[in-house]
Amino acid sequence: MSLADPFAPARRALPRPWLLRLAAIAGGLVLVALILGRILDFGIRRDEMMFVAPAALAGEMPLYSGLFFNHVPLSPWAFAAAHWLAPGLGLLMVARLTVFAAWLLLLAATGLLVQRISRSLPLALLAAVALATSDTLLDQAGMAATNNLLPLPFAMIGLGLVLVALLEDPRPGVLPATGFAAGLALALAVGLKVSAVAFLPPVLLAALLLPRRRTFGDRLRGLALPGLLGGLVGAAPILWYLATAPDLFLAHVLGFHTGPHVAYWQANAASEPGLAMDPRGKLILAYGAWLGGSTLLLAGVALAALWAGASPASTSTSASTLAPADAAGSNLLRPRPALRRPQGADGWADALALALGALAVTAAMAFLPTPGFPQYYVQPLVCLPLVAAVAMRRLTAAQARALTPAIAAALVLMVLVALPRLSAGAAGLAAPGRTEAARFAEGGRRLAEALDAAGAPAGRIATLMPLYPLEAGLPVYPEFATGPFAFRIAGHTAPDLAARYVMTGPDGLAALFAADPPAAVLLGYEPELEAPLADWARAAGYRPVPVEGLTNRYGAGVLMVRGPAG
Repeated sequence: MSLADPFAPARRALPRPWLLRLAAIAGGLVLVALILGRILDFGIRRDEMMFVAPAALAGEMPLYSGLFFNHVPLSPWAFAAAHWLAPGLGLLMVARLTVFAAWLLLLAATGLLVQRISRSLPLALLAAVALATSDTLLDQAGMAATNNLLPLPFAMIGLGLVLVALLEDPRPGVLPATGFAAGLALALAVGLKVSAVAFLPPVLLAALLLPRRRTFGDRLRGLALPGLLGGLVGAAPILWYLATAPDLFLAHVLGFHTGPHVAYWQANAASEPGLAMDPRGKLILAYGAWLGGSTLLLAGVALAALWAGASPASTSTSASTLAPADAAGSNLLRPRPALRRPQGADGWADALALALGALAVTAAMAFLPTPGFPQYYVQPLVCLPLVAAVAMRRLTAAQARALTPAIAAALVLMVLVALPRLSAGAAGLAAPGRTEAARFAEGGRRLAEALDAAGAPAGRIATLMPLYPLEAGLPVYPEFATGPFAFRIAGHTAPDLAARYVMTGPDGLAALFAADPPAAVLLGYEPELEAPLADWARAAGYRPVPVEGLTNRYGAGVLMVRGPAG
């Protein structure tokens, strides 16, 4: 061993690059599998009634006019399409698998776009792992079958494509296609969740004002107009509703969230500890979503890259500046040689302005809804990896290599911090037949068997937990088809707005059931809210029938059947 190079043996003992890549692939597969297990075994959430139930009722009860639905249409349509493709897997199972497919798209898009922008494979891996280990995304926002995770991959794709266009100055024929694809992706994100509109202002400004090296006419032809065309295509479902039934659509999507929704939670805030009604509470929720665990670690790496990039050594326009990962021999997505030619500083500055602008706008708009819930603060999480990618692109090869140990340490810490949550997914993988999704399918089967054994007459099932009867293909009331949401706001809804909703309240139960008596009433999940249903069933002579397999985090099912025993 040479005294001049005491670390030479240690370097020779380091694993070969192919071995590191193999370990990264194996680790990634394990991580993705644990996410799948956690999704399938994640406890049911009330919000899933709103999004999953319409998948089974798509041909029977259309959105807005046929049942109460208070969001934009693409999320239930996605679940309905998945249910149509795989009807035998169970309603909740298929919906949860759709969320897992969105996870795969999000992680793949993040890795590929961060790699393309930063030219750094370690950063691409870190960015994907940061999302996969996010405390916020490993909770309801990313596990339940709702519209919280579904728009994120499309927002990542749309924003990432615009950043690529600003940085790489694609050929004239490629730029309009990039703009169209970005506009389409962002419009799909808005069609999945209306709050994704927060991504649009910074992108629209970028398309009109950036890159500064192009004329305004070139920007219009290159990004703005193709992006607008793609946006119109992606927004076609929303535009169709606005053209054919604007009052009905706006009453559900806008009127609900600004009227009865707020009034209900003002009167019942104490019943839900995870909500925020004032700026202080919203700030606490945002702090937990943005400044903890993997998000904080990725932010630290991004700040380190920005700091390093501000040094004079990083201002060189040499090839090593533009492709540090290439120099390190770790670029999986090797760009075309034309895309690696030296660029001026304005392209990087433009891209950084857009990435930081998107981060700031999505963060600010997350505070607008009242009440605030933890899942409302997820959208800035997809901007942070892109900020880090743009920051890394400015570094020289030596600077990028110097950051590699910090990236590796952050990656290990991310996995360790998320391990308690991720380990819950192992139980779902070990016993898929006992996951929450499988238990709901089994509960639906047992409900149907109990009704047959009790000699229940034909008719609808009245319940605020409609997934059980829908899993068994049993009919439900339109007024309760999407769970408790319409029923619980009945006393807080103005008459003109209530006239546009398919809904009833406690005072309307007698008239509803007189015209169409339920075959059975399923209770046990919302004691206070279900009290009028229970009182009506007892007064009408409905009898309790024992049934197992209807227990979840909200309670144990109590089945009451119409007609005499025996």
